[in-house]
Amino acid sequence: MYQVAVLKADYEGWWLFEGWQDDLTDIKDFNSEMGMINYYEKLIEQMAEEYHTYQKGRYHLIAFYNACELEYCEDCEEDLQIFYTPLCMKNNAFMEVPKIMNIL
Repeated sequence: MYQVAVLKADYEGWWLFEGWQDDLTDIKDFNSEMGMINYYEKLIEQMAEEYHTYQKGRYHLIAFYNACELEYCEDCEEDLQIFYTPLCMKNNAFMEVPKIMNIL
Protein backbone atom coordinates (compact mmCIF):
# COMPACT_ATOMS: atom_id res chain seq x y z
CA MET A 1 0.00 0.00 0.00
CA TYR A 2 1.20 3.51 -0.87
CA GLN A 3 0.59 6.54 1.29
CA VAL A 4 1.10 10.30 1.41
CA ALA A 5 1.30 11.91 4.83
CA VAL A 6 2.35 15.26 6.24
CA LEU A 7 5.02 15.31 8.93
CA LYS A 8 4.34 18.16 11.40
CA ALA A 9 7.42 18.75 13.54
CA ASP A 10 9.86 21.30 14.90
CA TYR A 11 12.46 20.18 12.35
CA GLU A 12 12.58 19.86 8.57
CA GLY A 13 11.11 16.50 7.59
CA TRP A 14 14.14 15.17 5.73
CA TRP A 15 15.92 14.52 9.04
CA LEU A 16 13.51 11.67 9.82
CA PHE A 17 14.55 11.58 13.47
CA GLU A 18 13.62 8.55 15.55
CA GLY A 19 9.88 8.48 16.18
CA TRP A 20 9.02 10.62 13.13
CA GLN A 21 6.05 8.35 12.44
CA ASP A 22 4.36 9.68 15.59
CA ASP A 23 4.21 13.16 14.04
CA LEU A 24 2.37 12.19 10.84
CA THR A 25 -0.94 13.86 10.01
CA ASP A 26 -3.35 13.73 7.08
CA ILE A 27 -2.42 10.21 5.93
CA LYS A 28 -3.97 9.20 2.58
CA ASP A 29 -3.83 5.64 1.20
CA PHE A 30 -3.37 4.69 -2.46
CA ASN A 31 -3.45 1.40 -4.34
CA SER A 32 -0.85 2.48 -6.89
CA GLU A 33 2.43 4.36 -6.91
CA MET A 34 1.16 6.62 -9.70
CA GLY A 35 -1.92 7.58 -7.67
CA MET A 36 0.34 8.41 -4.74
CA ILE A 37 2.68 10.56 -6.86
CA ASN A 38 -0.21 12.44 -8.50
CA TYR A 39 -1.66 13.29 -5.08
CA TYR A 40 1.78 14.23 -3.74
CA GLU A 41 2.32 16.69 -6.62
CA LYS A 42 -1.06 18.34 -6.00
CA LEU A 43 -0.38 18.52 -2.27
CA ILE A 44 2.97 20.26 -2.87
CA GLU A 45 1.26 22.84 -5.09
CA GLN A 46 -1.49 23.41 -2.51
CA MET A 47 0.98 23.79 0.35
CA ALA A 48 3.09 26.25 -1.69
CA GLU A 49 0.03 28.51 -1.83
CA GLU A 50 -0.90 28.00 1.83
CA TYR A 51 2.52 28.56 3.45
CA HIS A 52 4.70 31.65 3.09
CA THR A 53 8.07 29.90 3.01
CA TYR A 54 9.63 26.58 2.14
CA GLN A 55 13.01 24.89 2.15
CA LYS A 56 14.20 22.02 -0.02
CA GLY A 57 16.31 19.28 1.48
CA ARG A 58 17.49 15.70 1.24
CA TYR A 59 15.47 13.13 -0.67
CA HIS A 60 13.90 15.97 -2.73
CA LEU A 61 11.64 16.78 0.23
CA ILE A 62 10.16 20.22 0.85
CA ALA A 63 9.46 21.62 4.33
CA PHE A 64 6.80 24.33 4.41
CA TYR A 65 6.29 26.84 7.19
CA ASN A 66 4.90 30.18 8.26
CA ALA A 67 7.40 32.20 10.29
CA CYS A 68 4.82 33.09 12.93
CA GLU A 69 3.89 29.47 13.74
CA LEU A 70 6.03 28.60 16.73
CA GLU A 71 5.65 26.16 19.62
CA TYR A 72 7.36 26.53 22.96
CA CYS A 73 9.81 23.78 23.91
CA GLU A 74 10.07 23.38 27.67
CA ASP A 75 13.30 21.36 27.44
CA CYS A 76 14.92 24.01 25.20
CA GLU A 77 13.23 26.94 26.92
CA GLU A 78 12.61 28.61 23.59
CA ASP A 79 10.11 28.84 20.75
CA LEU A 80 10.68 26.44 17.86
CA GLN A 81 9.55 26.81 14.25
CA ILE A 82 6.93 24.29 13.11
CA PHE A 83 7.48 22.67 9.71
CA TYR A 84 5.09 20.66 7.50
CA THR A 85 6.78 18.15 5.20
CA PRO A 86 4.77 15.97 2.80
CA LEU A 87 6.15 12.43 2.59
CA CYS A 88 5.54 9.44 0.35
CA MET A 89 5.50 6.03 1.96
CA LYS A 90 5.21 2.41 0.95
CA ASN A 91 3.89 -0.04 3.54
CA ASN A 92 4.29 2.61 6.27
CA ALA A 93 8.00 3.19 5.52
CA PHE A 94 9.49 6.35 4.00
CA MET A 95 9.82 6.13 0.22
CA GLU A 96 12.01 8.53 -1.71
CA VAL A 97 10.33 9.70 -4.90
CA PRO A 98 12.15 11.14 -7.91
CA LYS A 99 12.54 14.90 -8.01
CA ILE A 100 9.40 16.40 -9.51
CA MET A 101 10.67 18.89 -12.04
CA ASN A 102 7.53 21.02 -12.43
CA ILE A 103 7.13 21.69 -8.73
CA LEU A 104 8.71 24.75 -7.10
